[in-house]
Amino acid sequence: MKPQDKPLWYDVYEAFPPKHEPRFDRQPPETKIRQIFYPEDVIRANFYKKYGSYGTAQLLDSNPRPTVCQLFVKEYERLQADGSIPQDQIMQESALALEARGIYLDRSRAPLKTDTPPPEEVEEQVSSADTPPQKMGKLRLVEIFKESQEGKEEFK
Repeated sequence: MKPQDKPLWYDVYEAFPPKHEPRFDRQPPETKIRQIFYPEDVIRANFYKKYGSYGTAQLLDSNPRPTVCQLFVKEYERLQADGSIPQDQIMQESALALEARGIYLDRSRAPLKTDTPPPEEVEEQVSSADTPPQKMGKLRLVEIFKESQEGKEEFK
């Protein structure tokens, strides 16, 4: 083989030959794979099992806000280190602690959102406007269709 025809990997293979000859019919060695679990992995698994996923995960380091799951794990670990709450109630207490901060894991417990602003804000908006607000009537599809048909008849 000419030196210019030699593949790039050849020098590496020659410098660091494998322990066993690489063959397609060779059986892989029997090695035991260790399970690696951290305590927060179990907490995260229980969180996602009970509450599900909250939106997309942001994997960039530039995002300064922690995820809901990270907040939950931090709160869970804080309550667990405190030791005053029984182990079987820590998940529920962590969720309640997040609710106190305005994060509702159980959507049925969240307060209802209203689209109307408080009366004070409405009065300020009306008084600050130059012209009185005009009320719009309800549009009905039948009326819109009639108007469009009338417009077509005029052009015939």
